[in-house]
Amino acid sequence: MVLGRAGLRLEAQKFAVYLSVPILASLAFNEPSVQRWAADYFQFMKYPSNPKTNLKKEFEELQREREEEMRMQEKRIKGREEYLAQMKLLNASRGGDETGDNNMETANNSRNGWFGWLRGRRRGADKMSQ
Repeated sequence: MVLGRAGLRLEAQKFAVYLSVPILASLAFNEPSVQRWAADYFQFMKYPSNPKTNLKKEFEELQREREEEMRMQEKRIKGREEYLAQMKLLNASRGGDETGDNNMETANNSRNGWFGWLRGRRRGADKMSQ
């Protein structure tokens, strides 16, 4: 399957990408501030500060942090459920349907995808031309 000039162009583009990605990455991550940020963010090296550090206390502290995070997650879920219940109550009192979620879902479904805004614009242009 020989593509001629098109195949040569494609291979040249692929070769340029293969060369440019590592070069650009090394240029970007060569900055000391970026290296420091990446090491802190991804926690590449996490050693005990002292060889005599009590690892049991550190483990218990991490466990407490995880439990606190789980409690916060449960609070967020409970708050979201309360919010949805309030929205259903408001929609029901307004005279809408009792589920309350349908209005939000239909608004979201009308603009699905990355280019939903473009489809919406086309529909508006079609309606104006009629």
